[in-house]
Amino acid sequence: MINQQRLVKTFKQLVKIDSLSLQEAVIMRHLKKELAALGYRSTFVGRPDKGEVGSLSVLIPAYKSKGPRLMLNAHVDTVVPGKGIKPLEKGGYITSDGTTILGADNKAGVAVILELLRVLKEKKLPHPPLQVLFTVAEEIGLVGAAALPRAALKADYALVLDGGDIEKIVHFAPNQYNIVARVYGQAAHAGIHPEEGISAIKAASAAIVKMKLGRIDYETTANIGIIRGGRATNIIPDEVEIRGEARSHKLAKVKKQIAQMEKALMTECRKHGAVCKIKFARIYEAFNVSEESPLMEAAVDGMKAAGVRPEITGTGGGSDANVFNAWGIPSIIMGVGADNVHTTKERIAVRDLVRGATVILNVIKEFNYE
Repeated sequence: MINQQRLVKTFKQLVKIDSLSLQEAVIMRHLKKELAALGYRSTFVGRPDKGEVGSLSVLIPAYKSKGPRLMLNAHVDTVVPGKGIKPLEKGGYITSDGTTILGADNKAGVAVILELLRVLKEKKLPHPPLQVLFTVAEEIGLVGAAALPRAALKADYALVLDGGDIEKIVHFAPNQYNIVARVYGQAAHAGIHPEEGISAIKAASAAIVKMKLGRIDYETTANIGIIRGGRATNIIPDEVEIRGEARSHKLAKVKKQIAQMEKALMTECRKHGAVCKIKFARIYEAFNVSEESPLMEAAVDGMKAAGVRPEITGTGGGSDANVFNAWGIPSIIMGVGADNVHTTKERIAVRDLVRGATVILNVIKEFNYE
């Protein structure tokens, strides 16, 4: 029932449109036209700070069906290097030319949603009321979803098409806290009187060594990912910035981890005579959708109907599903085939793209209430 040729064409068309985070105006105008061609009026909602455009939402009435409203969501932004993508198809796979990412994360999800809307209309298939939501700025911390007004979300349940493996149903994800620390020391000439200086880099480095990083336990991780500081090799650095994060499926654990990182910074800075200023921010909340939820049951049944063996699992990453769940909309993440995402080796198997679309179509059918 899924039109493979059309789906692949749509996907290739989408990845050719540059859409780095906060720079999604062009692709959103394109999607608005695509929805209009199907007879749907869409609206922009929740433009994030410094963004070109907000997310795009459309409400679709039920057709010969009753039941809860189901949201289909995919984000349109991509990571770098994501400009000038040239999709290539060979051996059953679609890749980039190797100089950029492919953008299957998450243009594959966007393409699948467009194909599903076309199939539902062409085949006159019964379906529940739907909300389609294309979000912006997901890759930089779920910024687009967080900017949405709660009133814009009309769904009772949501499918977030943002995964890779089509066999996986992701129903739980962690909390995430970010940490930004600035360490201030004292500048001095490194060759003439280094003893008069206080190295901010040395103090920050000593603190990082004392931090628990990497895999803390089976549901908790931490990382320092960015260090910026210094002006020249002959100047004792008087300022450095470090940025990191901590994640856990348990709020108490992520708070404990953040506290340990803070203590390491404050203790080592005092030892070295430096001053440290720290800011924390909760980026998103954890969620866990019950396996007995109608949404989970529909996802499992939809997979089985497509001949796919479901794997019910969790993730250590975040997605727009974290935001939707925090707002009381049970949301799960399902894959449509993207592989090696965020790298120049990113690819997607045409077979998986089609099977993933078939699975989601089956899930929609499972929400048909006579």
